[in-house]
Amino acid sequence: MNQILAVVLMCVLPLSSRAQVVDNFKTHTEYLASDELRGRGTGSKEIRLAAEYIAGQFKSIGLKPIADQSYFQQFPIPGQSEMEANVIGIIPAASATNRSLVFTAHYDGYGVREIEGQEDIIYNGARDNAIGVAALIEIARIFKTEKAAAQNLVFMATAAEESGKHGSRYYIEHPVYPLQEITICLNIDGFNVSGSREDYYVMPRQGVDFVDEIETIAASMGWFHVSPDKVDHMNRSFDTVLFLAKGIPAFTLWTGDRLKGGKTAPPIDFGRIHTPDDEVNKNWNWEGVEDHIALYKAIADYFLNHPDNISVTDLTLFKE
Repeated sequence: MNQILAVVLMCVLPLSSRAQVVDNFKTHTEYLASDELRGRGTGSKEIRLAAEYIAGQFKSIGLKPIADQSYFQQFPIPGQSEMEANVIGIIPAASATNRSLVFTAHYDGYGVREIEGQEDIIYNGARDNAIGVAALIEIARIFKTEKAAAQNLVFMATAAEESGKHGSRYYIEHPVYPLQEITICLNIDGFNVSGSREDYYVMPRQGVDFVDEIETIAASMGWFHVSPDKVDHMNRSFDTVLFLAKGIPAFTLWTGDRLKGGKTAPPIDFGRIHTPDDEVNKNWNWEGVEDHIALYKAIADYFLNHPDNISVTDLTLFKE
Protein backbone atom coordinates (compact mmCIF):
# COMPACT_ATOMS: atom_id res chain seq x y z
CA MET A 1 0.00 0.00 0.00
CA ASN A 2 1.55 3.35 -0.98
CA GLN A 3 2.13 6.03 1.64
CA ILE A 4 -0.55 8.46 0.42
CA LEU A 5 -3.22 5.75 0.20
CA ALA A 6 -2.40 4.57 3.73
CA VAL A 7 -2.85 8.09 5.10
CA VAL A 8 -6.14 8.54 3.23
CA LEU A 9 -7.65 5.28 4.45
CA MET A 10 -6.57 5.92 8.03
CA CYS A 11 -8.05 9.42 8.11
CA VAL A 12 -11.20 9.19 5.99
CA LEU A 13 -12.88 5.96 7.05
CA PRO A 14 -14.15 7.47 10.36
CA LEU A 15 -16.30 9.86 8.31
CA SER A 16 -18.64 6.98 7.47
CA SER A 17 -19.97 7.14 11.03
CA ARG A 18 -20.67 10.88 10.87
CA ALA A 19 -24.17 10.93 9.35
CA GLN A 20 -24.95 14.13 11.26
CA VAL A 21 -22.55 16.14 9.13
CA VAL A 22 -25.02 16.65 6.26
CA ASP A 23 -27.83 17.73 8.58
CA ASN A 24 -25.48 20.22 10.24
CA PHE A 25 -24.32 21.45 6.84
CA LYS A 26 -27.91 22.06 5.74
CA THR A 27 -28.73 23.91 8.97
CA HIS A 28 -25.75 26.26 8.59
CA THR A 29 -26.45 26.91 4.93
CA GLU A 30 -30.16 27.57 5.32
CA TYR A 31 -29.58 30.06 8.13
CA LEU A 32 -26.68 31.92 6.53
CA ALA A 33 -28.53 32.14 3.20
CA SER A 34 -31.89 33.04 4.74
CA ASP A 35 -33.78 36.25 4.02
CA GLU A 36 -33.28 37.07 7.71
CA LEU A 37 -29.58 37.68 7.04
CA ARG A 38 -30.38 39.77 3.94
CA GLY A 39 -27.38 38.67 1.91
CA ARG A 40 -24.73 39.32 4.60
CA GLY A 41 -23.63 42.57 3.00
CA THR A 42 -20.41 44.20 4.18
CA GLY A 43 -21.16 46.90 6.75
CA SER A 44 -24.64 45.58 7.55
CA LYS A 45 -26.05 44.50 10.89
CA GLU A 46 -26.88 41.14 9.27
CA ILE A 47 -23.25 40.34 8.58
CA ARG A 48 -22.67 40.80 12.32
CA LEU A 49 -25.38 38.20 12.93
CA ALA A 50 -23.60 35.84 10.55
CA ALA A 51 -20.30 36.42 12.35
CA GLU A 52 -21.90 35.75 15.72
CA TYR A 53 -23.41 32.53 14.38
CA ILE A 54 -20.06 31.28 13.07
CA ALA A 55 -18.31 32.23 16.32
CA GLY A 56 -21.01 30.39 18.25
CA GLN A 57 -20.43 27.28 16.18
CA PHE A 58 -16.67 27.51 16.72
CA LYS A 59 -17.23 27.84 20.47
CA SER A 60 -19.62 24.89 20.62
CA ILE A 61 -17.14 22.73 18.72
CA GLY A 62 -14.41 23.71 21.16
CA LEU A 63 -12.11 25.71 18.91
CA LYS A 64 -9.73 28.05 20.68
CA PRO A 65 -10.40 31.80 20.20
CA ILE A 66 -7.55 33.90 18.86
CA ALA A 67 -7.27 36.41 21.74
CA ASP A 68 -9.09 37.58 24.88
CA GLN A 69 -11.73 34.86 24.47
CA SER A 70 -12.75 36.37 21.13
CA TYR A 71 -13.01 34.69 17.74
CA PHE A 72 -13.08 38.04 15.94
CA GLN A 73 -10.10 39.54 14.13
CA GLN A 74 -11.37 43.03 13.48
CA PHE A 75 -10.07 45.27 10.72
CA PRO A 76 -11.03 48.55 9.04
CA ILE A 77 -12.17 49.05 5.47
CA PRO A 78 -11.43 52.35 3.74
CA GLY A 79 -14.54 54.51 3.51
CA GLN A 80 -16.54 52.42 5.98
CA SER A 81 -17.11 53.51 9.56
CA GLU A 82 -17.89 50.03 10.90
CA MET A 83 -15.13 47.51 11.48
CA GLU A 84 -15.40 44.14 9.76
CA ALA A 85 -14.12 40.92 11.28
CA ASN A 86 -12.66 37.62 10.22
CA VAL A 87 -14.00 34.84 12.44
CA ILE A 88 -11.12 32.58 13.48
CA GLY A 89 -10.98 29.43 15.58
CA ILE A 90 -7.90 27.33 16.27
CA ILE A 91 -7.04 23.75 17.12
CA PRO A 92 -3.51 23.97 18.58
CA ALA A 93 -0.90 21.45 17.49
CA ALA A 94 -0.06 18.48 19.69
CA SER A 95 3.20 20.16 20.65
CA ALA A 96 4.48 23.71 20.33
CA THR A 97 5.17 24.75 16.74
CA ASN A 98 4.70 27.73 14.45
CA ARG A 99 3.63 25.56 11.53
CA SER A 100 -0.01 25.94 10.56
CA LEU A 101 -2.52 24.71 8.04
CA VAL A 102 -5.25 27.22 7.24
CA PHE A 103 -8.84 26.65 6.11
CA THR A 104 -10.68 29.67 4.70
CA ALA A 105 -14.21 30.42 3.47
CA HIS A 106 -15.63 33.91 3.00
CA TYR A 107 -18.94 34.58 4.73
CA ASP A 108 -19.89 37.96 3.27
CA GLY A 109 -22.21 38.45 0.32
CA TYR A 110 -23.73 41.19 -1.83
CA GLY A 111 -26.42 42.07 0.68
CA VAL A 112 -29.46 44.02 -0.50
CA ARG A 113 -29.52 45.84 -3.82
CA GLU A 114 -32.56 47.71 -5.04
CA ILE A 115 -32.67 47.69 -8.82
CA GLU A 116 -35.53 49.11 -10.83
CA GLY A 117 -37.83 46.38 -12.10
CA GLN A 118 -36.33 43.74 -9.82
CA GLU A 119 -38.74 42.40 -7.21
CA ASP A 120 -36.31 40.28 -5.19
CA ILE A 121 -33.69 42.60 -3.70
CA ILE A 122 -31.90 40.11 -1.39
CA TYR A 123 -28.73 38.55 -2.78
CA ASN A 124 -28.83 35.55 -0.45
CA GLY A 125 -25.40 34.20 -1.42
CA ALA A 126 -26.30 30.55 -0.85
CA ARG A 127 -23.73 28.92 -3.14
CA ASP A 128 -21.46 31.96 -2.83
CA ASN A 129 -20.66 31.30 -0.07
CA ALA A 130 -22.99 30.07 2.66
CA ILE A 131 -22.21 26.49 1.67
CA GLY A 132 -18.46 27.12 1.90
CA VAL A 133 -18.84 28.37 5.47
CA ALA A 134 -21.03 25.38 6.31
CA ALA A 135 -18.26 23.07 5.09
CA LEU A 136 -15.64 25.04 7.04
CA ILE A 137 -17.61 24.56 10.28
CA GLU A 138 -18.16 20.85 9.73
CA ILE A 139 -14.54 20.14 8.79
CA ALA A 140 -13.50 21.90 12.00
CA ARG A 141 -15.95 19.74 13.94
CA ILE A 142 -14.46 16.55 12.50
CA PHE A 143 -10.89 17.61 13.28
CA LYS A 144 -11.85 18.50 16.85
CA THR A 145 -13.00 14.91 17.49
CA GLU A 146 -9.53 13.60 16.62
CA LYS A 147 -6.14 13.73 18.28
CA ALA A 148 -4.34 17.04 17.86
CA ALA A 149 -2.28 17.24 14.67
CA ALA A 150 1.42 17.99 14.27
CA GLN A 151 0.54 21.49 13.04
CA ASN A 152 -1.80 24.20 14.27
CA LEU A 153 -5.15 24.22 12.47
CA VAL A 154 -6.64 27.62 11.69
CA PHE A 155 -10.28 27.85 10.60
CA MET A 156 -11.09 31.30 9.25
CA ALA A 157 -14.34 32.69 7.88
CA THR A 158 -13.14 35.77 6.02
CA ALA A 159 -15.06 39.04 5.73
CA ALA A 160 -15.32 41.49 2.84
CA GLU A 161 -14.10 39.11 0.14
CA GLU A 162 -16.65 40.32 -2.38
CA SER A 163 -15.61 43.95 -1.93
CA GLY A 164 -11.88 43.43 -2.38
CA LYS A 165 -10.65 40.43 -0.36
CA HIS A 166 -10.11 42.73 2.63
CA GLY A 167 -10.36 39.99 5.24
CA SER A 168 -7.80 37.66 3.74
CA ARG A 169 -5.57 40.64 3.00
CA TYR A 170 -5.67 41.61 6.67
CA TYR A 171 -4.86 38.07 7.76
CA ILE A 172 -1.85 37.99 5.44
CA GLU A 173 -0.61 41.12 7.22
CA HIS A 174 -1.58 39.87 10.71
CA PRO A 175 -1.42 36.06 10.71
CA VAL A 176 -2.05 34.10 13.90
CA TYR A 177 1.07 32.05 13.13
CA PRO A 178 4.00 33.24 10.98
CA LEU A 179 3.09 33.61 7.33
CA GLN A 180 6.06 31.66 6.02
CA GLU A 181 5.21 28.80 8.38
CA ILE A 182 1.84 28.18 6.70
CA THR A 183 2.03 24.81 4.98
CA ILE A 184 -1.00 25.33 2.76
CA CYS A 185 -4.33 27.18 2.67
CA LEU A 186 -7.39 25.11 1.78
CA ASN A 187 -10.02 27.57 0.60
CA ILE A 188 -13.71 26.69 0.32
CA ASP A 189 -15.63 28.99 -2.03
CA GLY A 190 -18.64 27.10 -3.30
CA PHE A 191 -19.36 23.45 -2.52
CA ASN A 192 -21.10 20.44 -4.01
CA VAL A 193 -24.89 20.56 -3.75
CA SER A 194 -25.35 18.80 -7.10
CA GLY A 195 -25.59 15.26 -5.72
CA SER A 196 -23.02 12.47 -5.90
CA ARG A 197 -20.10 13.25 -8.19
CA GLU A 198 -16.79 11.59 -9.03
CA ASP A 199 -14.88 14.39 -10.78
CA TYR A 200 -13.24 17.51 -9.38
CA TYR A 201 -10.78 20.21 -10.32
CA VAL A 202 -8.27 22.33 -8.45
CA MET A 203 -7.74 26.05 -8.82
CA PRO A 204 -5.00 26.96 -9.60
CA ARG A 205 -3.53 24.16 -11.66
CA GLN A 206 -0.55 26.18 -12.89
CA GLY A 207 2.19 27.98 -10.99
CA VAL A 208 2.14 25.47 -8.11
CA ASP A 209 3.70 22.05 -7.59
CA PHE A 210 1.23 20.28 -5.28
CA VAL A 211 -1.55 19.31 -7.71
CA ASP A 212 0.04 15.89 -8.32
CA GLU A 213 -0.23 15.08 -4.61
CA ILE A 214 -3.88 16.10 -4.58
CA GLU A 215 -4.55 13.94 -7.66
CA THR A 216 -2.99 10.90 -5.97
CA ILE A 217 -5.01 11.40 -2.79
CA ALA A 218 -8.25 11.93 -4.70
CA ALA A 219 -7.66 8.98 -7.05
CA SER A 220 -7.26 6.65 -4.08
CA MET A 221 -10.78 7.72 -3.02
CA GLY A 222 -12.32 7.16 -6.46
CA TRP A 223 -12.20 10.76 -7.69
CA PHE A 224 -11.15 11.78 -11.20
CA HIS A 225 -9.34 15.06 -11.91
CA VAL A 226 -11.14 16.63 -14.90
CA SER A 227 -9.94 20.21 -15.17
CA PRO A 228 -11.71 22.70 -17.49
CA ASP A 229 -9.79 25.43 -19.26
CA LYS A 230 -11.59 28.12 -17.25
CA VAL A 231 -9.39 27.25 -14.26
CA ASP A 232 -6.54 29.31 -15.72
CA HIS A 233 -8.75 32.41 -15.81
CA MET A 234 -9.77 32.08 -12.16
CA ASN A 235 -6.40 32.43 -10.45
CA ARG A 236 -7.38 35.82 -9.02
CA SER A 237 -10.99 34.96 -8.17
CA PHE A 238 -10.54 33.71 -4.61
CA ASP A 239 -9.02 34.67 -1.27
CA THR A 240 -6.25 32.21 -2.13
CA VAL A 241 -4.61 34.65 -4.55
CA LEU A 242 -3.28 36.71 -1.65
CA PHE A 243 -1.61 33.65 -0.13
CA LEU A 244 -0.27 32.49 -3.49
CA ALA A 245 1.16 35.93 -4.26
CA LYS A 246 3.23 35.62 -1.08
CA GLY A 247 4.47 32.18 -2.06
CA ILE A 248 2.09 30.33 0.27
CA PRO A 249 0.55 27.21 -1.31
CA ALA A 250 -3.23 27.55 -1.54
CA PHE A 251 -6.10 26.14 -3.56
CA THR A 252 -9.86 25.92 -4.02
CA LEU A 253 -11.47 22.64 -5.11
CA TRP A 254 -14.74 22.28 -7.03
CA THR A 255 -16.63 19.18 -8.11
CA GLY A 256 -17.76 18.78 -11.70
CA ASP A 257 -20.59 17.20 -13.70
CA ARG A 258 -19.57 13.54 -13.79
CA LEU A 259 -21.94 11.15 -12.03
CA LYS A 260 -20.69 8.03 -10.27
CA GLY A 261 -20.03 5.60 -13.10
CA GLY A 262 -18.86 8.19 -15.60
CA LYS A 263 -22.04 9.60 -17.14
CA THR A 264 -22.43 13.37 -17.44
CA ALA A 265 -25.16 14.86 -15.27
CA PRO A 266 -27.84 17.02 -16.91
CA PRO A 267 -27.61 20.77 -16.19
CA ILE A 268 -29.09 21.91 -12.89
CA ASP A 269 -30.89 25.23 -12.54
CA PHE A 270 -29.30 26.66 -9.43
CA GLY A 271 -29.67 30.32 -10.33
CA ARG A 272 -26.69 32.54 -11.04
CA ILE A 273 -24.37 33.61 -8.25
CA HIS A 274 -24.15 37.32 -7.48
CA THR A 275 -27.88 37.66 -8.15
CA PRO A 276 -31.04 37.25 -6.04
CA ASP A 277 -31.40 33.80 -7.64
CA ASP A 278 -28.51 32.43 -5.56
CA GLU A 279 -30.63 30.91 -2.84
CA VAL A 280 -31.44 27.43 -1.59
CA ASN A 281 -34.03 25.88 -3.91
CA LYS A 282 -35.69 22.57 -4.70
CA ASN A 283 -33.00 21.65 -7.23
CA TRP A 284 -30.32 21.32 -4.57
CA ASN A 285 -29.13 17.76 -3.89
CA TRP A 286 -27.18 17.31 -0.64
CA GLU A 287 -26.07 13.72 -1.30
CA GLY A 288 -22.54 14.65 -2.39
CA VAL A 289 -21.73 16.88 0.60
CA GLU A 290 -20.07 14.23 2.76
CA ASP A 291 -17.86 12.96 -0.09
CA HIS A 292 -16.69 16.51 -0.83
CA ILE A 293 -15.94 17.14 2.85
CA ALA A 294 -14.07 13.82 3.02
CA LEU A 295 -11.91 14.88 0.07
CA TYR A 296 -10.93 18.19 1.68
CA LYS A 297 -10.26 16.35 4.94
CA ALA A 298 -8.03 13.74 3.28
CA ILE A 299 -6.00 16.40 1.48
CA ALA A 300 -5.54 18.31 4.73
CA ASP A 301 -4.48 15.15 6.55
CA TYR A 302 -1.87 14.42 3.92
CA PHE A 303 -0.29 17.88 4.07
CA LEU A 304 -0.39 17.83 7.87
CA ASN A 305 1.81 14.74 7.71
CA HIS A 306 3.84 15.84 4.68
CA PRO A 307 4.33 19.60 5.01
CA ASP A 308 7.55 19.93 3.02
CA ASN A 309 8.53 20.12 -0.64
CA ILE A 310 5.43 21.95 -1.88
CA SER A 311 5.61 25.49 -3.15
CA VAL A 312 4.35 28.20 -5.46
CA THR A 313 6.55 28.03 -8.54
CA ASP A 314 5.42 31.12 -10.47
CA LEU A 315 4.43 34.13 -8.38
CA THR A 316 3.71 36.22 -11.47
CA LEU A 317 0.47 34.31 -12.07
CA PHE A 318 -0.95 35.62 -8.81
CA LYS A 319 0.12 39.23 -8.68
CA GLU A 320 -2.82 41.65 -8.46
